[in-house]
Amino acid sequence: MRIAIDYTAAIRQGAGIGAYVRNLVAALLAQDTENRYTLLTSGRTSTERPFPHADNLRGRHLWLPDRYVNILWYRWRVPVPATLFTGPADIYHGPDFVLPPLDKHVRKVVTIHDLAFLEHPEYAVPELSSYLRKVVPEAVAAADVVVTVSSEVSRTLIEHFHTPPEKLAVVPIGVQPYFRRITDPILLAATSHKFKLKQPLVLAVGTQEPRKNHKNLIKAFYQAQKQKGGPALLAIAGGTGWLYEETQQLVRELKLEQKVRFLGRVTDHELITLYSMADVFAFPSFFEGFGIPPLEAMACGAPVITSNTSSLPEVVGDAALQIDPHNVDELAHAITRILQDEPLREDLRRKGYQRVQQYTWEQAAQKLLSIYQQVHAGTQNFAEKAEIIL
Repeated sequence: MRIAIDYTAAIRQGAGIGAYVRNLVAALLAQDTENRYTLLTSGRTSTERPFPHADNLRGRHLWLPDRYVNILWYRWRVPVPATLFTGPADIYHGPDFVLPPLDKHVRKVVTIHDLAFLEHPEYAVPELSSYLRKVVPEAVAAADVVVTVSSEVSRTLIEHFHTPPEKLAVVPIGVQPYFRRITDPILLAATSHKFKLKQPLVLAVGTQEPRKNHKNLIKAFYQAQKQKGGPALLAIAGGTGWLYEETQQLVRELKLEQKVRFLGRVTDHELITLYSMADVFAFPSFFEGFGIPPLEAMACGAPVITSNTSSLPEVVGDAALQIDPHNVDELAHAITRILQDEPLREDLRRKGYQRVQQYTWEQAAQKLLSIYQQVHAGTQNFAEKAEIIL
């Protein structure tokens, strides 16, 4: 098969969908040496080949600024097929919500990560929501197969777009194998010194934006730190996003400047060390299409608290405490409960280690390769395999 993949997100975004595309393509190339892959990029970006040792890979670059590509292909639908730039392809995969115009004979695969722009527009940047409301329905309708990262996303596609279940395939996200608990006291001490950490430590990971619910986490921490044996510090790792000022203003209002620390973006190595140091990892997001940080934290031995909404119960199973993300008291109680109950902490760690084994990039690549083979042969019917929880 000749498989073309839009690789633009991988070089545009360090985390999120960018990391998803990089890791998935790397896993595909590691186990598939028979099929031929073309990675398409656009914009004023490096055309350096990302996987130089893969003999079955080539790169193709479209020298147009990304905004022009978005306007021409995704807003105006100018009928210039992407295969004009990728070369002949049997399958084209858009891993970031969209599909460009394509020749009729090309089989089309698109990945939809969530429908937050429809389900919770209040948590999304208005301009992005407007764009996605236009392009996502078109991509879903045009695709031969719609890949989702969770059964919850598949369910919402059926609900909002009446997408046939046989057209939907769930491919969960993987956790990188280097996410594992660090016990080296020198590394732990160095990270603690760099970020001025204190124990007991509550850690949160995610961009400072309304959807991540950091404001309610800060309020819950404010309550929990007053309790005997409560947490000493809340550390939030992640960049600043939409309306981040409100989160930082709340810290000032509650006079928590010495107890809440914004770490900014951190390296993977720093993140692994932070997970390993966390007495509690809290991820009370209002909405996630998948939600990888709880699994990364589990892989590093951190007891996890997360929300009982969207895809998160599906992802974590019984390996985390699940709370109502709108209920500050419930979140505060969960924090103090983990800190005060050693058997509970150990039980969550044990279940977390077991749970994370279900999510590897190798498994994701195997599922995706099977999807490519089926769609190429015209034999796909994923609903028959019960891959979607309706």
